[in-house]
Amino acid sequence: MKKMYLVAVFLLIGIATTQAQTQPDTIAIEEVLVVSQQNLKGTNIDLKSIQIESPHDVGAIFRNQSGFGIIKKGNYGMDPVLRGFKYSQLNVQFDGGVKSANACPNRMDPAISQISPEDIEKIEIVKGPYDMRYQSFGGLINIVSKRPAYNPNKPVDTKIDLGYQSNGNNYYGNINSLYAGKKFDFLLNAGYKDYGNYKSGNGTVIPSSFSRWDYTVKAGWNFSAKQRLQLTFRQGKASDVLYAGLPMDADFDKSTISSLDYALSDVSKVVRNIKIKLYTSLVDHQMSTRRRPSWKMVEAVSPLKAQVYGGRTEFKLATGSRNTLYAGADFKEIAKQGNRNRKVIINPCTGVTLPSPMNVIDKIWQDSKRDNIGLFAENRFEVSKGITWTAGLRADRTSYQINDPADDFKAQYNNNIQPEAKILPSVSSLLNWYINRDWSLQWAIAIAQRAPDLSEVFINHLSIGTDAYEYLGNPNLKAETNHQSDVRLEYNTDNLKVYGDAFYSYLTNYISAKLDTSIHKKFMACNPPYGTKVFTNIDKAFMTGFEAGAEVKFLNNFTYSLSAAYTYAQNSTLNEPLPEIPPFTVNSFIAFENKKVQTRIHGRFAAEQNRVSKAFAESTTPGFSVFDWDFSYSPAKAVSINASVTNIFNVNYVEHLSRAYKNSGAETGSLYYEPGRSFHIGLRVTL
Repeated sequence: MKKMYLVAVFLLIGIATTQAQTQPDTIAIEEVLVVSQQNLKGTNIDLKSIQIESPHDVGAIFRNQSGFGIIKKGNYGMDPVLRGFKYSQLNVQFDGGVKSANACPNRMDPAISQISPEDIEKIEIVKGPYDMRYQSFGGLINIVSKRPAYNPNKPVDTKIDLGYQSNGNNYYGNINSLYAGKKFDFLLNAGYKDYGNYKSGNGTVIPSSFSRWDYTVKAGWNFSAKQRLQLTFRQGKASDVLYAGLPMDADFDKSTISSLDYALSDVSKVVRNIKIKLYTSLVDHQMSTRRRPSWKMVEAVSPLKAQVYGGRTEFKLATGSRNTLYAGADFKEIAKQGNRNRKVIINPCTGVTLPSPMNVIDKIWQDSKRDNIGLFAENRFEVSKGITWTAGLRADRTSYQINDPADDFKAQYNNNIQPEAKILPSVSSLLNWYINRDWSLQWAIAIAQRAPDLSEVFINHLSIGTDAYEYLGNPNLKAETNHQSDVRLEYNTDNLKVYGDAFYSYLTNYISAKLDTSIHKKFMACNPPYGTKVFTNIDKAFMTGFEAGAEVKFLNNFTYSLSAAYTYAQNSTLNEPLPEIPPFTVNSFIAFENKKVQTRIHGRFAAEQNRVSKAFAESTTPGFSVFDWDFSYSPAKAVSINASVTNIFNVNYVEHLSRAYKNSGAETGSLYYEPGRSFHIGLRVTL
C-alpha cells in the first residue's frame, strides 16, 4: 500500500500548488481521447446509439458494432471480443483509468457488467495497441459515465425511465437526477431490472433470468475555474443469475467501485494540466449448483472475492508550439480469494449414496495477487497542417504473489510456483495524414506485451473454457507479445462517409491451453473428458482482417449505413485456427430522424464459422440474418415514448462466441440459442 500513499501525496501536492485564475467552467476528467479525428484511436459509441437500442447489459452494446462480437454465458455479464482479442487482452476501464476485476473464474461478472447502460455517456474505443497512456494489448474500451454539465438556466434535471419487454416478461426502471452549479455538482443514477427466462426462436425456454439493482453517486467541486475534485461511488448487486452456458449459476454478485479524481489546468505555459486518480473496486461473488440436477449428488458452492486498488498521475505538457507530451505513471493491484466447497452426497462414479457426506475444499484462486507499475510517455507532434504524428512508449513491471497454494498445485510444479517479476516495454507510432478536406489516411504500428492474468497463472482445476475440461494455471508462462499494424483510408463529407481499415497482428508466446492426459481431473474424474488442460505459450500465431463501411445521409432526415468486418486467425504452431474468433459479419441500417421521431430498421448478417479450433473442442456454427426495429416519439419536450421489436422474424439462431449449452436437462444440444421475437415499450419523463 506504500504506492497508494505515494499517489495520495501527489494529490495533496497538486491541491497545495493551485492558482485561481479565470478558466472555462468545465474541466474534463473522464475522457481519454483528445483528438476526435484519430479514427484508429478514437472510435466512439455515443449516447444516442446506446439509447436507441435500450440494452439491458453493457456487453450487449457491442453486438452491433463493426469488428466486435460478444461471448455470452448467460443473459447477463456478456464479454466483448474485438477482432479476436478478448478478456485481459482488452483493457476495459471506466472514466479514464478505473479498473475492476472479475471474482468468478468463469467471468460471470466481467468488469464491464459492473456498470449500468443507463449510467453511460459514451464509450471510447481504441482498436489495437496504439495508446501508451493506458495498457492496451489488443484494444482499449473506455466507458465514460455521465457527469452534470453546468447550465445556469436549468441547474436541476431529472429523468425517469420505465419499460417492459415481452420475451422473458422483463421489467426495468431507472432514475437519473442531477444538480449542476458553478462550484458544485451532484448526480444520482439508480436502476432496477427483473428479467425472466426467454424463449428462443423455436420456442425453447432458455434459463437466463436475473435481477439487478445498482446506483451511482457522483459529486464534483470546482475549487476554482482551474481545478476540480470529483468523487464517484458505484454499487450494484445481481441476484439469482442463471447461466445456461456455464456449469454453475450465480447466487449473487456484489460490486463496490469508488474513485477520487483531481484535475488542475493551466499550471504554467509548459504544464497544461495535471490529472490524478485513486480508485478501489471490491467484488463479492458466489456461484453454486443449487439450481442444477447435480445438486442432489454433489452440493457445490464457491464464495469468491476480488479487490483492485489503483491510481494514476498524468501530466499534459506543451513542449513546443506544435508538440504535446503526455507523461505519467500508474499502479494497479489485483487480489483474488475463494474456494469451491463440495459436499459429496452420492458417489458420482458409482451412484451409491455415501454413509455420511464427504466435504471437499478445492482452492481455486489460492489467495493470489498481481501488481503492476507502469511508466508512460506519448508525444503528439503536428508535422504540418495536414499531418500529425503520435509516438508512445510504455514500460510495465508486473509481479505476482500466491499466499495459500494447494498441495497438488505445489506438487505439480515441484514447489516452483512463484512467477518471476516481468518488465514489459511497449512502443507505438501513429501517423495521421489529412490529404485534403475529404480524404484522410492513418497508419499505425505497435509492439505491445501482456503479462498473464491470475487465472492463467494460478487457477487450480476448474472448468473455465468452452469445453468440459478442467484448467490448470501455469506460473512459468511468458508474456504475450503483439506486433500489430493498421492502415485506414477514409472519405468524409457532410453527407457521405466511406472507410476501410486493414490490420495484421503477429503474436508470439500467445497464451492458450494444452491437454495433458497425465494430470487427472479433480471433479467427476471417472467421467470423460479425461485429463486437464494446462495454460501454455504458443510460439507463433497471427490475426489479420478488415473493417469497411459507408454511411450516407439523404433527403435531409434519412441515413443509410452498411459495414462489414472479418478476422482470419491462425495458430501457426499447431497449424489450425485460433479459437473464439467472430465470423464474417455485416451490419446495415436505415434510419429516419426529426425533432419528434427517431426510427431505425437494423439488420445483422453473420456467416457460418467453420474455422474452429480442434484443440479447444470448438463447434462450427451456422450463419444467420436477424432484423430489429427501433422507434422513439416525443409528443412533448418532457416525454419520450420508445418501442422496438427485436428479432422481427423470430429466427432461431446462435452466436458463434456463445458458450456451449451446459444447463442440464434442457433439450437444445450444445448450442446456446438467442432470444426469439420480443416486443419492447418504454417511457422516459424529464422533470
